[in-house]
Formats: sequence, C-alpha cells, structure tokens
Amino acid sequence: MSLTLRLTTTYLLLTLAGMLLLGAGFVWLAGRALAELRERELGAQAELYAALLGELAASAGALQALAPIRPGGELLPPGTAARVFSPAGALLAGDPDLGPFPSRAALALVRPPVPLPASQVAGRHYAARPINGPAGAIGVLELSRDAAADARLLAALRRLAVQAALVAAAVVSVVSVLVARSLARPISAQARRATALAARYTIPETSVGQAGAPVPRNEIAALEASLDRLDAGLRAYLARIDELEQARARFYRGVSHELRTPLTAISATLENLSDTAPATQRPALAVLEAEAARLTRLVDELLRPPADGRLTLAARRPVDLAALVGEVGALLAGRARRAGVSVHTECTGPVLVEGDRDRLKQALLNLADNALRVSPAGGRVRIVLGQAAGHARLAVQDAGPGVPLALRAHIWERGVRGTDPATAGSAGLGLSLVREIAVAHGGRAFLDEQTLAGACFVIELPLSGPTALVQQRS
Repeated sequence: MSLTLRLTTTYLLLTLAGMLLLGAGFVWLAGRALAELRERELGAQAELYAALLGELAASAGALQALAPIRPGGELLPPGTAARVFSPAGALLAGDPDLGPFPSRAALALVRPPVPLPASQVAGRHYAARPINGPAGAIGVLELSRDAAADARLLAALRRLAVQAALVAAAVVSVVSVLVARSLARPISAQARRATALAARYTIPETSVGQAGAPVPRNEIAALEASLDRLDAGLRAYLARIDELEQARARFYRGVSHELRTPLTAISATLENLSDTAPATQRPALAVLEAEAARLTRLVDELLRPPADGRLTLAARRPVDLAALVGEVGALLAGRARRAGVSVHTECTGPVLVEGDRDRLKQALLNLADNALRVSPAGGRVRIVLGQAAGHARLAVQDAGPGVPLALRAHIWERGVRGTDPATAGSAGLGLSLVREIAVAHGGRAFLDEQTLAGACFVIELPLSGPTALVQQRS
C-alpha cells in the first residue's frame, strides 16, 4: 500500500471514528438533558395537581371517592396519564393498562403492608408527588407521559450525527489525499535522489543481482531500499578507492625504484669521471653532479605526493636568488648558443628569500626553458632579478610571439599548452607547477601584460633577512 493511500485511510478512519464518537456523545448528552427536562416538567405538573387534589379532598376516604372523576384533569397537558394511589399503594384511579402497582417514582412514596413490585412501562417518563390533606398524607399522585416523541428526536439526532460524520469523512478524504501527497512527494523525491546517487556510486560488477529485488511497498520502503543500495554502493566505491590507493602506492614505489636506479648509476659514473677527468672538465662535471643530486631529490618529492594534493617543500633555508639566476644562466648557456639565442642575466646584488632552493630553481628553469623554446634564432632571453616593496622579483622575458589574449586566463591551468609549435611536445604542466611553487613560498606568479614584445613571466617572493629590513626602511 502506498504512503498516500495509507495516510488517506488513516486520516479517514480517524476522522470518521472521531465524528461518530462526537455524535454519539452529543446524542447521549441530548437524551440525558431531554430526560431531565421531562422529569422537571412532570414533577412541576405533579406538584400542582397533587396540591389541587389535597385542597379538594380532606381525607383518604374523600380522595378515594374523588379520584375516579379526575377533578382538574383538563389542566394536565395532552398525553399525560394520571394515577392516584392510597398511602398503602392501592390503585384508586387511573389507566389500568399502566399496571396495578405504583411506578418506581410512586413506590418510593407509599407504605404498603407487604412489598410491592413496580409497574414501569418502558418508553415513558414518570413523576410522583404525595397528596397532603389537613391531617397529613392521604395518597400519592403519579403522572407519566409517552417518550416516543423524544425517542424520535434522538433517532433524528443520531441520523444527523452519522450524516455529519460521513460528510466530514468525505471532505477529510479529499483534504487528506492532498496532504498525503504533499508529504509523500518529498519522500519520493529523496528516494529517487538516493537511487540516482546509488547508481552513480555503484560499481557495475557489484550491482549484479539487484534486478530481482522486491518492489517496495510504499514510498518510505522505497527510500529505505534506495538508501540501502546507496550505502552498499558507497561501501563498494570506498573499497574500490582503497584498492586504487594501494595500487597507486605500489606504482609510486615501483617508479621510484626504477628512477633511482639509473640516477644512482649516473651519479656514481660522474663521481668516477670527476676523479680521472682533466682539470678543465671538472667544473662541468661538478655541475652535472649537482644537477643529478637535485634531480634525485625532486624525484623523491614528486613520488611522495601529499594526501591533500598540495605541493610540499623541503626545510626552508635562506636562498640567494642572484646565485640561483647565475646557475640557471650557466646551465642554459650552451643550449642557447646552439639555438642561436642569447641569454642575459641582470642582478643588482644578493637577494635573500626563505625557501626550498631546489623548488625555486625548478620554477626558474621551467620559465627559462619555455623562453628558450619560443624565442627564434637571433632572439634574446632576459632573466632579471630585482626588489620592490619587500618582495624579490624574478622576471623571465622571451622574444617569442607572446601569449594570445584567449589563453592568458588559462595558461596557469594544468594541461593547457601554448599555440607556438615549439611547445607542441609539452604536457602543459610547467606553468601550473611554477605557480604552485610560488604560492607555496608565500608569493605569486603572473604574466606581465605590460610587455609589448614577447612574453614576460614574473615570480614575486617575500624577502627575508637583512634585505627585507633594508627594503622596509627605505
């Protein structure tokens, strides 16, 4: 049974039962009030008629002679039956069809020599009063009236209560359908949403066997079933993620081992060559050894990504950017010479920052390498180091075609490559890595759009040590 039908049926039954109980209570109260009213009316009439008979008959014998002629009987309302009893309970006058003995109301006022049964006709109201003469009680007057009219009135009230209950139930059934639908609609929507989420996060091989699942009985059961499927899907999804994480860890361990082996061999070979090489070749071999060591450290960092995916830095130490610029210029000099491009470095003096020297060198090499690739033969690449407003400013300017306007907002994103043919083999990760390194050092990387010829990429880093103090004072 659907939730809407269950709610509608519940509201309908509650309303019908409530209205019937209310109607029954009303009819009962009305019957009780009507009986009390009739008892008061008969009591008042019996009081007056008993007083009249007491005035007309001074003794019990006179009452016995006077009772059959019903003096003053025309004063009683139509349909009222009057019976007169002696103090001993003998019937002196009245309708014998009502019984030979007093009613319960009159029986309480007589003093029979032997106990008498009560003559009480069903469906009648009774009232009794003593008839008092000058010397005391001379008899008992009993008045009764048929209660059929009251019974018809109460029956009409009962029918009215049932009709009102049916009408109220009809109205409530319509209202309850609307209310039940409004309550069931969000539950159904959530069930559909849970089903969609379960389908999204359920691995295909784990959903086998769900086609024969029983049809939910109502919306709540459907929501429960959807949540169960979602829970099972999420558990399988998380288990799959855990498996992939373990596979990723195994992959990184394997790649790390495969990369470290040739790097170790290269480092060992360079050390051997340094021992036997002529003095003129040793500076170049020293540079190669330093770069091999740096590459080993970078491999270690790259193959140990953090859980949150952000770039990690080694212990921060003072780094002289001027020396770093000189090293990058020396590293690229031979390549630039072969490409017919001149590399110029401009430094005003030592510039100190706190950071990871390997990462900073990696960022500067990325920018310089990009500049060399896009610069045509005969062009010039400038690496300029300066200071401004408490920041070190590393600018790398090339002689290439520049960055198109459409790409300027996206060049820092991973996977975005330039339009120059020289960058066709790039993976589009260099500039995003440059920005991550700059941000990790508390700085920023941006494209200087004021440059008219070529492109000028800038890294700004906060100064440290005496250099920062001098800048702040100036």
